[in-house]
Amino acid sequence: MKHREKLFELLRGCVETPQESFAVEEMIRKVEGTMPPIETVSDTQKIFCGFTFYKNNHGRWVGSIGMHRMVWTYFNGEIPDGYEIHHRDFDKENNDIANLERVTKDAHQKIHAESERPQKKSTFTCTACGREYEAVNRGNNSYCSSKCRKNANREHDKVERICSVCGKIFSTDKYKDTKCCSKKCAGKLHGNQETRICPTCSKAFSTCASGGRKYCSIECFAESMRKSDTRQCLCCGKEFTTFINSPQKFCSRECFYNSRHKRETKTCPICGKIFVAFPCAKRIFCSRECYAVSKRRK
Repeated sequence: MKHREKLFELLRGCVETPQESFAVEEMIRKVEGTMPPIETVSDTQKIFCGFTFYKNNHGRWVGSIGMHRMVWTYFNGEIPDGYEIHHRDFDKENNDIANLERVTKDAHQKIHAESERPQKKSTFTCTACGREYEAVNRGNNSYCSSKCRKNANREHDKVERICSVCGKIFSTDKYKDTKCCSKKCAGKLHGNQETRICPTCSKAFSTCASGGRKYCSIECFAESMRKSDTRQCLCCGKEFTTFINSPQKFCSRECFYNSRHKRETKTCPICGKIFVAFPCAKRIFCSRECYAVSKRRK
């Protein structure tokens, strides 16, 4: 510390002009980590490093830039794009360098939002499901979840209509031109019904001609899924058992892979070595070395 003070005294003794004196004092303050004095002109006007700052309606000292940004730039250099200077104690008049920190714009907004937003939770009742829940009062606490909100919107869009075929009252979307309560009635209305035989119970049933329905009921469909079938593997010829509706054609993954990746044997024209390759591949030589030899011969 004594050597530093002696150095400062020597520097002060070498100055000849006011500009040099100001530069030396500024350098000494940066080394010691102290701020230059802030001159108070009035309650709404201050001077820092030759720049004039005025107090705005939000309690912040501003000039060509904010005083807090000027102080940070004085000690740390230019502020990168996308960053802002935050007051640690949230006091906009405390522009001491120890009270300032550099944060990103998003982080700065989040800090102030969390400090200013009321976190008190209240109890609300969901208008869709009737469940009670706690949440921060934001003025739109009608539903406990997005699912209830969507269901409520769908309910608002529903209207009751009378089926044009059977006269039954049914509910549907008011924006759709639905005239029938079911696909069966719709088929009768458009006259495209046909009779089919259920492969499980052999019962005849009526369905839409353009539809893919094969079974008379869900129970018959489930029963068909439980039935097994014996098939022969297309690769190795081994018999295997699978569900009757399954598209499985091979007894194992290995056979499936071999069927998709069949290989054949070829003879290298350079060294005479026999190697294995895919049929679709244009490979002629067994290795890169033999390929290089063939190029040199040409």
